[in-house]
Amino acid sequence: MNFKSIQLRQLRHNEFIQYNKNFLEILTGYDLETLKVKEQSDSFSSLLSAITALYMPDRGSEITKLLEEDDARRDKAIYGIQAVVEGFCNHFDAEYVMAATVLLNSLDKYGSRIAKQNYQGETAIIDSILQEWKNESVLINALSKLSLTDWANELEAANAKFNSDYLDRVKEDAEQSDMKIIDIRNQMIESYRVLTGRIEAFATISDDQTYSTIINQVNSVIPKYNAVVDARKPKKEEKETTEEEVVSEPSSNES
Repeated sequence: MNFKSIQLRQLRHNEFIQYNKNFLEILTGYDLETLKVKEQSDSFSSLLSAITALYMPDRGSEITKLLEEDDARRDKAIYGIQAVVEGFCNHFDAEYVMAATVLLNSLDKYGSRIAKQNYQGETAIIDSILQEWKNESVLINALSKLSLTDWANELEAANAKFNSDYLDRVKEDAEQSDMKIIDIRNQMIESYRVLTGRIEAFATISDDQTYSTIINQVNSVIPKYNAVVDARKPKKEEKETTEEEVVSEPSSNES
């Protein structure tokens, strides 16, 4: 009894990982020591853990969550400053109105949607605003007049924190290069071949029906993933199985 062929190389990263998780979940439901495939299964499991750790979509990254918090912090600061400045524009004291107008003009140069820019765009704009506020005496005095110096300091700290964490994210992404994932995928496909081949061999020579049960359970899953791959192919390609595709399939036996 053999495992059905599966087009592992044509699966996208997330699909590849999910199929192999399904495969391993089926396998680990049995006593692998008794079945004499624990060593091969452990090796496969180790590779699966490695590729899962490398393949981390944005929503799964702790640094991404931190960036969202950092961005919210600086957005709060910029919105707060804008609100105070706009409020003082209606003050009864002309000196406060003048200070507010100077600051509002400084902000308006960058548009009304500073907090809606993309991450790096917002970082650059805030840096430019802060440089003006620290270097031009009229703006320094205006901040002091409206008691906004602490707000400006908070905006600077929040923006610096965001930029630092963003650079950490860039480094994380670089370490999670696609080449590393592809390398582990290739190792996993070979490990899968070895593991499934061993199970097939025992299914042939052993009286233990567990091997056949495992194969049947895995075979019930495989068509679902092949269907996903086939759905992406041009219609002509669906009718033909090229030599390259046959070679790419992990099981050494055809079903």
